[in-house]
Amino acid sequence: MKKNLLKNKIFYFFYKLLKIQRNRKPSYHFGEFAEDVFIGRLLKSINNGKYVDVGCYHPFKGSLTAKLYQKNWRGINIDVSKTSIDLFNIARKRDINLNCAISDFNEKTFYFQNGMINQQNSLQKSSDDQIKVDINCYTLNTVLENNDFHDFDYLNVDVEGTELNVIKGINFKKYKPKLITIENNEMIPEEYFQSEIFKLLEQNNYVFVNKVGVTNFFLIKSLKNEISNLIKI
Repeated sequence: MKKNLLKNKIFYFFYKLLKIQRNRKPSYHFGEFAEDVFIGRLLKSINNGKYVDVGCYHPFKGSLTAKLYQKNWRGINIDVSKTSIDLFNIARKRDINLNCAISDFNEKTFYFQNGMINQQNSLQKSSDDQIKVDINCYTLNTVLENNDFHDFDYLNVDVEGTELNVIKGINFKKYKPKLITIENNEMIPEEYFQSEIFKLLEQNNYVFVNKVGVTNFFLIKSLKNEISNLIKI
């Protein structure tokens, strides 16, 4: 019936106006480079999923998990900044929000603070102006086991230069998120392909599928042949 109606010039005119109006509103995103748009495509078929966000920073600004939370996902958000976690406790009440560091060891350590809430706060020193702040540090395995958090779908790691140590603290035989995103400021992918973190993920059955801004995307190998369907609108 629709095909027959479209042959009518008046109906076709209003059909075109409707198509323009419906699609003129831009898609919104929270990620700095709209990474969460691609994440949403890859994970669109999962309802009530689970995520782990290491270096979560802010519940909305730059967040790669905010849109997932709005879709009734839940997860664990981790940051060295107490202020960041205070914000998450207000805005993400369904989540587990933890003020600690994540690396490849379990013990007290310190991080280098640029501000109470700052994207550059890190276990890695970058300036003499930074303040050393004591913090408890755990492997991601320890955090997941202590919180009885299993079978999560998505892992994001953004810890300003110590991402490799976070990945070293995961038991990939036990935890197999479908998607892993990792901050990487090297803009030439070929150089990243030689890095230890790339090789470690490859050894654990993850394939590099995209780079959006400063975020690299790794999909579990069993889904690589489905990527065209996963990102389809």
